[in-house]
Amino acid sequence: MAYKKILVEKDAALPLRTAAKELAAATGAGIIRVKSVDGKLGRDVILLVDGDRAAGHKPASALLKGAELDGREWELAAGGASGGLVISGSGPRNICRAALNWIENPKEVTGKLTTFRFAERFTMWDNSLNQWYRNSRGFNRRQHIRSLALRGFTAVELNRYADPEGWFVRNRKFPGDSYPWYVSYAPALDQFVESRLTSGLYPKKELQRNLADLLEAAAIAKSYGLEAGFVCYEPRCVNEKIFDKYPHLRGARTDHPGRSLEPRYTLDVAHPDVLEHYAEMLKKLMKKVPLRYFVFYTNDSGSGFPFARHLYPGPNGSYLAKSKLMQDVVAGWAGTLAETGRRINPRFEVLMEIGWEYTDREREEITRKLPDGVNVTHPLGVESTIEVGGRKLKTYGGYQADRTAGLTREFVAYDLSMGKYPYGEIFLSNWWDYEPVIGIPSPRAVVDKFAVLKELNMNKVFARGGVLSPPQCPWSLNDELFSRLIEDNGALKLVNFLQQTAARWCGGKKAAAASLVEAWKTGETAQERWPVLFWYMKGSGTTQGRWLTRPLVPDITRLKAAENKAWTRKVFTLESDIGRQNLFFEGNVRIFDEKKVEWAVRVFDGRMLPLLEETVDILDEALKQNREIEILHDQRDRFYGLLLLMRTYRNSLSAQASINRWLLEPSAQTDKRNKLAQAIDAEIDNTRDWLRHLQESKTVFFRSAGQETPFLHSTPVKDLEVRLRAMEAHRNDQPGPDLPQLRDGGNYNSTWRTDWTAEK
Repeated sequence: MAYKKILVEKDAALPLRTAAKELAAATGAGIIRVKSVDGKLGRDVILLVDGDRAAGHKPASALLKGAELDGREWELAAGGASGGLVISGSGPRNICRAALNWIENPKEVTGKLTTFRFAERFTMWDNSLNQWYRNSRGFNRRQHIRSLALRGFTAVELNRYADPEGWFVRNRKFPGDSYPWYVSYAPALDQFVESRLTSGLYPKKELQRNLADLLEAAAIAKSYGLEAGFVCYEPRCVNEKIFDKYPHLRGARTDHPGRSLEPRYTLDVAHPDVLEHYAEMLKKLMKKVPLRYFVFYTNDSGSGFPFARHLYPGPNGSYLAKSKLMQDVVAGWAGTLAETGRRINPRFEVLMEIGWEYTDREREEITRKLPDGVNVTHPLGVESTIEVGGRKLKTYGGYQADRTAGLTREFVAYDLSMGKYPYGEIFLSNWWDYEPVIGIPSPRAVVDKFAVLKELNMNKVFARGGVLSPPQCPWSLNDELFSRLIEDNGALKLVNFLQQTAARWCGGKKAAAASLVEAWKTGETAQERWPVLFWYMKGSGTTQGRWLTRPLVPDITRLKAAENKAWTRKVFTLESDIGRQNLFFEGNVRIFDEKKVEWAVRVFDGRMLPLLEETVDILDEALKQNREIEILHDQRDRFYGLLLLMRTYRNSLSAQASINRWLLEPSAQTDKRNKLAQAIDAEIDNTRDWLRHLQESKTVFFRSAGQETPFLHSTPVKDLEVRLRAMEAHRNDQPGPDLPQLRDGGNYNSTWRTDWTAEK
C-alpha cells in the first residue's frame, strides 16, 4: 500500500511528531498537521491517534474490543478496509514505538495489538552509547537511541564522558598509571555539575562539555518518549586537591593496589557536609534532566563505601565512618539522593546494584536499612556455576552466567522479605564476552534468561550492556528477540521466531533462511561449549591485556623494543606487573593454573572450535547460491571472527601452560617444548587469518574511531603485522622467564581484597 499522507495533530506530543517524521522518511508520504485526527480514515492515510481516542476509529476499535488491558501499556497498528492505517498506543512513547515497529516489519505488525509483560525496561552500562565503546568506529548515537525506542525500552542511561578519556586519565600523576582508565566510564555527578565543595575543582569548560553532551542525548531520548537514567560508580574517588582544602572530608581508599600507581580516595559519605554536596549536585542536574533512575555500582572502578570488606585495598575509611554502622552510612547516602530527586521527579528511584560487591551479611544489613525511594537491582546467576564437559565451573556474568537464577534467587527472597521489589538484569547482546567481535547471536540464552526472570517474578528489567545498533550491527538477533519477549502476546516459540526472522532478513528466500537458522543453532551450541575459567578470559580482560596483538613467543622478555611497542602501547597491566611477562598473572597475582587451562584447551579442541568451524561452513555453503544476501555475509564474518578469537585464546593458553610446565618440570621439557611449538605455529597461521579477515571484511569489529584506549584497539592490522614478524623471529627462543611466583603456590584471586571468606 502506498501512503500519501500522515495526519498528526498540531498539538501532538513530541514522540508523535517524531513518529510522523520517521513514517514520512520510510514511506515518502507527506506530513499534515491537523486540528483533529478524529473522523473517517482515508485510503492512503496514516493516522497517529492518542490512545484514549483510538476506539473512535473502526480498525483500532476492532482490536481493542474485549481486550483485557488491566492498565498495562499497549500499542497497535490497524489497517482499515479502505487501505488506511491507524497507529496508536497507551501513551506517546508507545505510539512512537508502534510506528517504528511498523516501519521495521509492517506485515507482522499490522492488525496486531501488543501489550507488555514488564512494567519497566531500562538500560544500564550501555557499552556502545556511554562506556568503553563510546568512541568506536561506526557508532551513531541518534541511531542507537532510536534502536532503544524500537526495542521497547522505557528509560535509558545517558551519562558519559564527552571524550574517550575523562578528567582522571588526562590528569594522572604518572603516565604509566593505568588505573585512571577504570574511572573513564560511568562518570559520577561531579563530572557534570559543581557543588559548594567542588567549585573550581574541575575545569568548568570540561563540566559544561559533559553536561551539554548529556543534554543532547536526553533531547534525542525525549523525542522518542524515553526517560533519562544515570548509571555510575559511587562513592567514587575524587580529585586529590579537594583534600588540601577539606582534609577532614577524606573518605575511603578505593583504587586497586595491583593496578594503580597512587592511592585514590572518595569523599567521606559519613559526613553531613558530603551528603549536602551530593544533594546539591543531584538537584542541579535534575533541574536540567528530570532523571527517572539513578543506578550506582560500588566497591569497583574507583568507588566504594567505607569499611566494606570487599574494598580492593581492604576495609578502610575515616574515623567518623568507623564510628557508624556501614549499613547506616549507605542508607543515609542513598536516602539523601532519593529524597532530593523525588522532590523534582516523584517517580525518581535510586537503585543499588548488588551482585558480588558485598558479603552476605553486608548485603542483608544494607537492604534492611534502605529507605523509601531506594531499591535494589541484581544480575541473574550471581556466582552461579555451569557444567562444561562434566565439570562445574563458576561463571562471572555475561553470556553464560545469567541463564540460571544462581544466588540471585536467595537475594530476591530476602529483598521481598524486606519490602523491596528488585529489578532484574540480563546481559543481552553487548557486554564484552567476545570483544572485539560483536553481534554473535545466542537466542536460546536470551529465552533462558527470560525464563529466570519469570521464575523470580521480576517484572522490571535492565538490559545490562545495552544493545547493538546500526550501522555497527545491522542485524542483532538477540535484541530482536528481546523486543518480542518483553511483549505479552502469548508464549513465543523460538523455532518459529528464528524461521520468521531469517526469512524476513533473507528476503523470503527459503533455502538461505534455513541455512541461516541452522548456523544460528550450531553457533550457539559452540558458545555453550566455551570453557570459561575466569572473568579475564572474557573480551574485557584479554583486550586490556592485548592478547590479540601481544606476540605469542617462548619468552616475551626477549623481544626488542620495536617488537613490543604495538601491544604495550595501551596494555592495561602496569609495567611492574608480572602479568606482562606471564599470561597466567594479572595485578601481580595468579589467575590461572596449568591443570585447568590444559583441560580448557582440550574442550576448545574437541568441542567449541569444531562447532564454530561447522557454523562458518554452513554459511559459506549458503553464500555459494546467495551471494546477494547481505546478512549471510554479515553473520559469516562475525562467526568467523569468533572462531579466530577463540583460536587465539586456545593457543595463548596452551602456549603459556607449556612454558610454565617446561620451567617447572624438567623431565617433561621435550613434550612441553613440542606443545609450545604447536601452539605458536597455530597462532602464526591464525594471525595471518586475522589480517586477511580484518582487511577484507566489511563487518564492523570494535576498534576506536580515533584515540586508542585500553578497551579499544585503534590499528589492529598494523599491530598484527608487528606481532606476526615477532612471532616468526622468536619462534625458537628458549622458554621463560622463570618467575619465583610460579613456584610459590600462587594466589588464585584477581584482587587484593584482604579476606573474602572470613565474613559471609
